[in-house]
Amino acid sequence: MDHPFIRNKSIIIYSITWLVICALFAFALFYFYDFEAKTAALDSLVFNGIFFGLGLAYWFNVRYNSFEKSQLLNLVVSHLAALVLSVSLAIFLSKSILTSVLADEEYINFLNESIPWRAALGLMYYSIIILVYYLILYYDDLNQKTNERSQLETMLKNSELEMLKSQINPHFIFNSLNSIASLTIISPEKAREMVIKLSEFLRYSLEKDNDQMNTMEDELNNIILYLDIEKVRFGDRLSVKTDISKESLHLKLPNLILQPLFENAIKHGIYESLEKVTVSLKTWQDQNILRVEISNQFDPQATGKKGKGIGLKNVGERLRLIYGVPQLVFTEKTDNLFTVRLDIPQIATDL
Repeated sequence: MDHPFIRNKSIIIYSITWLVICALFAFALFYFYDFEAKTAALDSLVFNGIFFGLGLAYWFNVRYNSFEKSQLLNLVVSHLAALVLSVSLAIFLSKSILTSVLADEEYINFLNESIPWRAALGLMYYSIIILVYYLILYYDDLNQKTNERSQLETMLKNSELEMLKSQINPHFIFNSLNSIASLTIISPEKAREMVIKLSEFLRYSLEKDNDQMNTMEDELNNIILYLDIEKVRFGDRLSVKTDISKESLHLKLPNLILQPLFENAIKHGIYESLEKVTVSLKTWQDQNILRVEISNQFDPQATGKKGKGIGLKNVGERLRLIYGVPQLVFTEKTDNLFTVRLDIPQIATDL
């Protein structure tokens, strides 16, 4: 760590502080001891000027004898030695300089008599400067730990996002590849069409970073690719209805956040019903919120295998990590309709 009074022009504040001390010291000599202004000013400049330099040197004793590096006894001994040596040096140097410049018997007598309170003043200077240095070390260490914690939290957050993203995409790919394998026997042409659609979808997905924000229009185009794949699998059994407001098209939302919701809607709609199922998408802007609503019909009498809800849970967790809001996913279930609504804040974010 660099010297705190030299970095960032702090030396100016340090110098001004000592100039104020010099002025007060000279005024005290002039007012209480009746010395001439010139004598009082010279005494103050010499005595306090030496402590000005010593004060800068005290930093190295603090820097290399911190509480973390030294035992308490060694720390106390180090500071006592520095205190005695520096105060003695300041008194000796100031006395030598002043007696050679101000060869006045009365002043020299005063100089000898003032040694005790000058030593006490030196003790006060040392204590205050050392305290300031330790406070600076404490706050620098606190800031460093805060920054490290923030960086660690960012790394963990990104890691969680990567993990959640990796749980969503392979699930869809696995289902699609299984369907392609089946279609190669039943309908080779449909299998070929599905391979092309899947490659386009994957190309879009891989070109986007996990933490990238897309416009609603881009995400909608991606969903169309996904639904084209599903339509190859389910044909007329899958119907899609959209109600997209124009003002919502330019609003931002996380990359590939809608795909697992449509996968969930198809899974619990078509998979568990022999009838035609309609999946609806509605988007609109509500002040600074992009609202996205996806609903699907389902058969309440169906006894299909229930999922673990990983897709919906991951979407909620991903939004929480990105926006820092506990709940941005809302669900509603009626007799034969399941609805999921996302509330996407439109705020400046890098994620």
